Amino acid sequence: MLGPRPSMMVAALASVLGMAASGSAETWTVVPSLDVGARYDDNLFFNDARRGAAGLRAGPALSVEYQPTPRFKLLGRAGLDSEYSGESEASLWAARQSAALTAQYRLGAFTSISLSGEYALTAYAAELIPSVGVEYGRRTGESLGSKLELEHRVSSKVLLRAGGGVLALRLDGSGRGLRTQLSSDTGLVVLITPHTTLAVQFGPRYIAGSLSGHVAGALERTRPRTRLSIGYERGRSLVFDRTLVVESYAARFSYRLSPGLTVSASPALFRQWERSEEQRSWYIEGAASYRARSWLTVFVNHTYVVQHRGLFIEPLTDRPGPASLSRNTLAAGFTLVPRHVPEESKP
Repeated sequence: MLGPRPSMMVAALASVLGMAASGSAETWTVVPSLDVGARYDDNLFFNDARRGAAGLRAGPALSVEYQPTPRFKLLGRAGLDSEYSGESEASLWAARQSAALTAQYRLGAFTSISLSGEYALTAYAAELIPSVGVEYGRRTGESLGSKLELEHRVSSKVLLRAGGGVLALRLDGSGRGLRTQLSSDTGLVVLITPHTTLAVQFGPRYIAGSLSGHVAGALERTRPRTRLSIGYERGRSLVFDRTLVVESYAARFSYRLSPGLTVSASPALFRQWERSEEQRSWYIEGAASYRARSWLTVFVNHTYVVQHRGLFIEPLTDRPGPASLSRNTLAAGFTLVPRHVPEESKP
């Protein structure tokens, strides 16, 4: 296993908060939440057998914000997600576990620095590498990462970011064990017009003894009821037990039908190369969310994935088989977030 479980990180967070509480006056906020829903998957293990499954899922989460001084802030979160189906292979009491801790410090009026760490364990490994576009179905993946970032506002229209991080990944059953990726990025966010933002990011990545470049860009336009974004990314990435060159084209459109109801669509195309071999995958997601109350949000979403047989769909042989595999997932449910008011403790 890669590292600490969420319970250990939550305990560490509580210890930090406890020590800080003995100091001067501070502001803190604790926000619990609960997700409950149903899920259907028509290709749970993402293979030729196309085994489907339907079931229920539920998971609590906890977010903590602690601010001992106007310049320093500590943010923590942890969550657990359980899934139940009529079949034991499709049921897990801990299908997803996650925990994160971030420390932010404001160096000046326009400059801040942050240090973060995050751990995740999920029964759906693809959730850990969304920018890569590789689908694994029901297969356990684990990640542990940290990042240091410096942010400076150059002007009211220009924001500069620079930082570096480390990411470790493990895929269950791969036999390769822990693999690590080091990255360093510089980013620029420019407000082109009052409603249009351009973000550019570039920098080197170090994986398995090899150094390569990475570049990403996104253009977003926001109006009172609509939001449209398009993005491009290319670079060498760690994909659990493999190292791939990945190129992606993605878009997202959302529309607010009413004060509480929002719908969105998100298509994406991914191209992956391992030496001279290429694989492509297409994703499209549709979602709707309705905020019925300040503490209750109802949601439904559908995701469709098509991945060409190639690098990841086993076996990679000449035996007859479909040219591609597809997967549909449909989920619906609700999120409960109790009302909360930040409290200020007294010395």
